[in-house]
Amino acid sequence: MQIIDLSDLPTSINTTYYGGDGIISGQLTTIHALHCDTAKGFLYLYGTSIGNGNTIFLDLADPLNPTYAGEYVYPGSSSDNYVHDGIVENDTMYESHIYPGFFTVVDVRNKSNPVLLATQQTPTNFTHNTWLSDDHKTLFTTDENSGSFLGAYDISDLGNIRELSRSQTAPGSGAIIHNTHILNDYAITSWYKEGVVITDVDRPENPIEVGHYDTYPQGSGDGFNGCWGVYPFLPSGNIVASDIDNGLFVFTPTYVRGCYLEGIITDSVTNATINGALIEVLATTLTKNSNALGEYKTGTVVSGTYDVRVSKAGYYSKTITGVNLANGVLTTLDVALSPFQTFAFSGTVLDSLTGQVVPNATVIISSSLGLSYKSTADVSGAFTFSSVVPDDYTIYAGKWGYRTSCVMQTLIPGTPIVATIAPGYYDDFTFDYGWAISGTSGNSWERGEPVGTYYGSSSESNPEFDVTTDCSDSCFVTDNGGAPYNATDVDNGNTILTSPVFDGTIYLNPTLSYYRRYLCVNGTGSPNDTMRISINNGSTTVRVETVGPNDPTNGNWIQHTVLLSSLITVTSTMSMIVEVEDQSPGNIVEGALDKFEITGQLINSVPNTIGSESINAYPNPFSNNITINYTLANYSNSIKLIVRDILGKTILEKSGLAGKGNVQIGAELPSGIYMIELTDGINRMTQKVVKQ
Repeated sequence: MQIIDLSDLPTSINTTYYGGDGIISGQLTTIHALHCDTAKGFLYLYGTSIGNGNTIFLDLADPLNPTYAGEYVYPGSSSDNYVHDGIVENDTMYESHIYPGFFTVVDVRNKSNPVLLATQQTPTNFTHNTWLSDDHKTLFTTDENSGSFLGAYDISDLGNIRELSRSQTAPGSGAIIHNTHILNDYAITSWYKEGVVITDVDRPENPIEVGHYDTYPQGSGDGFNGCWGVYPFLPSGNIVASDIDNGLFVFTPTYVRGCYLEGIITDSVTNATINGALIEVLATTLTKNSNALGEYKTGTVVSGTYDVRVSKAGYYSKTITGVNLANGVLTTLDVALSPFQTFAFSGTVLDSLTGQVVPNATVIISSSLGLSYKSTADVSGAFTFSSVVPDDYTIYAGKWGYRTSCVMQTLIPGTPIVATIAPGYYDDFTFDYGWAISGTSGNSWERGEPVGTYYGSSSESNPEFDVTTDCSDSCFVTDNGGAPYNATDVDNGNTILTSPVFDGTIYLNPTLSYYRRYLCVNGTGSPNDTMRISINNGSTTVRVETVGPNDPTNGNWIQHTVLLSSLITVTSTMSMIVEVEDQSPGNIVEGALDKFEITGQLINSVPNTIGSESINAYPNPFSNNITINYTLANYSNSIKLIVRDILGKTILEKSGLAGKGNVQIGAELPSGIYMIELTDGINRMTQKVVKQ
């Protein structure tokens, strides 16, 4: 630790060094940060070479010759001990534990026996620095990682620390915050590539950005270039900022209070508060969502008269005109939204080839207003939604063993719909068909819309988008937790995704197709991890492909197709296995899977079965002859086969058939769509077939 004596300025300076005294004599070789409590005459050293980064207390009775007064070690694991930064006010120390991502509050009145008072995680779990509000009731924090926040915590009751807010500059850019200081209830903060930002935190639950100067015009977003530090406490009132790339900046700030807009959103019928309502200040970029209590808090630095729009799925939007916003003034705007009128809606799911109902299929309808409803068809293929808003909807229908369908349709009260799905195996992860997840890594496979993360300046780690040629935005990704990228990838083991069992024998020459994405980039060692995709037929497992860290497709969505019979004996009990592994030393490892399907000509469609009765037609579609295989054990009379065209006209009949057997027809039929019926005069079963 270097000590510079400035008392002889401007004539000269004197420099001395401190490496420890007493029980730490000669042990102090490195320090990350220090804070001087001039009111009490003590110096606090953080991230030292003593122990596992112990905090050291020095008595400054003689500033040129400090003496050891004590130290503090967090009573957790050794990896939690390291403190990156801290401040002390009124013998209370606020420490930033960067790697586990929390701050501690410690009573340091007795330097030989400091007492832990409280701990608190911070927004993105990488706590870099803390600073107190002027009244010491709020603690502000920074997390030094991608997409981080300026956090605010009510610490007036250390037994019940509450997060008040989290704010960003350039939201969505991945910008990284570094240090913040509080002066007169303004947060003056360094944001790497975004420069110096001044935030009005007079209302800490509603922070408003009121000043911004970009010291790094070379770029923006994620990355550790740009503004490194900022200091606002000079007697002149000037702000000094250090930019890693562009040097020293000196600013004369004009501090301006924000215009505060706050209120509660409620249901006009029930008076219940509405969670997730969108509040937009029109003609600006300001948007905010109400919380679980219906509350919203937002604002701007530019005073004036604005129109404010409030909207929520299931409610009529409302625009309030002429809302006056003034600097330093709280404007309260409570809004009651009127709910839509709804109706009951029903439909049926049918097999597109046989025309028969598909029991237990899943149906999701999603509207242009952002509304979404889910239902499951009963044994007769019927589904019902009890309360639906009239609108244009995308109707998704699917079941394992069928191909997912998604069609746009306007839902009209009193008009049921028919959703048709074709036999076959397909999964774009619109629905949850029960893919099994196993493995040793805590960061495992997850199904959902992917949340993009980024390493470096703009390179995707976890993808932001799935494959765009399927029905929905969902796929499987490894640990879909969002930023930071290095905390939500596969770590310390493997994660395995296994498909439900599928029957490959219903196809002629079945082909496996899927889209996969694999990323492996340097972490603490050379990339050495892999994605392994295999196929199992119930008794044997073979490798489909192995994607290594040096694969040229690294970080891209890639479609892979392979003829199953070229790999393995095709059976009725097949499954696909996708494994992503992080070996030692750890690297950044991500995997993703989308649009799984088995393609090929169906030779035995998914059976049309009622009890012990079934009818199958193959091949379907056909070009010459088609074989009708049927079992009609519960039919009492001789069986008649009837073939009708698309208009219902009878084209062919065969009588006197037994209750079980095969019938071959087709050569006498022209190309077209036909409905085949088997009946004993009382009961009947049907199947739709196509001649090419």
